Amino acid sequence: MHALKARFQNVLVTGASSGIGQAVTKQLLEEGLEVYGTTRDPEYTAGPDGLRWLKLEGGTAEGMQTFIEDNRDVLEQIDILINNAGWSSFGNLTAGDGESVEKQVQLLLHTPIQLTRAVLPGMRKRGKGCILNVSSLAACFPLPFMATYTAGKAGLSAFTQSLITSEHGTGLAFIDFQAGDFRTAFNENMSRPESLETSELRAWEQFERHLQAAPEASLAASDMIRAIAKGKSSVVRSGGFFQKWVAPMGLRVLPVSCLLRAIRSYYKLPSK
Repeated sequence: MHALKARFQNVLVTGASSGIGQAVTKQLLEEGLEVYGTTRDPEYTAGPDGLRWLKLEGGTAEGMQTFIEDNRDVLEQIDILINNAGWSSFGNLTAGDGESVEKQVQLLLHTPIQLTRAVLPGMRKRGKGCILNVSSLAACFPLPFMATYTAGKAGLSAFTQSLITSEHGTGLAFIDFQAGDFRTAFNENMSRPESLETSELRAWEQFERHLQAAPEASLAASDMIRAIAKGKSSVVRSGGFFQKWVAPMGLRVLPVSCLLRAIRSYYKLPSK
């Protein structure tokens, strides 16, 4: 146990019904905290005992605004905000219509920004609080055929790091949680074309291999809890050994052109 209960009381976790969100809500409840989790389905009642569900359609600006208006009293009392909800589409950027692009940008970037704005006044008033934004290693290592997802996560990472700078000394902690692959239903829930081109298929097969070899979501949850318990703003990477420790070394030593070439090679994409 990390004694979070001694400093914090109320937590809000977006995307709490599955994957990393579900894993971290379970651990937060074990810490004795009051945990609110968001779901798109108002009838959803599964999950750990004690979790309080709130309806949030985070993929639309209207859904986000409705959530804030309906839950102002709760948001004012939130001590820990974990912006975890995420979704992606896979494939050529121009495939399909633009709705999925707008939905991803809203869910991955605009919604976390609006939730941060909603909870910050209460945190500042109390002089304590933590906002953990689940970005991705994709913010540093752009994923092929997931351009919008990569852009959204990179934006969230930059947003968080800006707050780390500007909110220094306020007593609040901001964590850019750069998650790698974890064994969740993320790929299963991803939308993609029924038929894939050769390059798309090669990349997709690599994504699937990543997922099968990835650690359980409980590891990400434990890393989150540990980072929050430290009470300090930080950039935290989480994932398997290669993603967490080896790959980031490339950021420090490789020119961007070499890094992108390495990513193309890794996903078996044409080099020319």
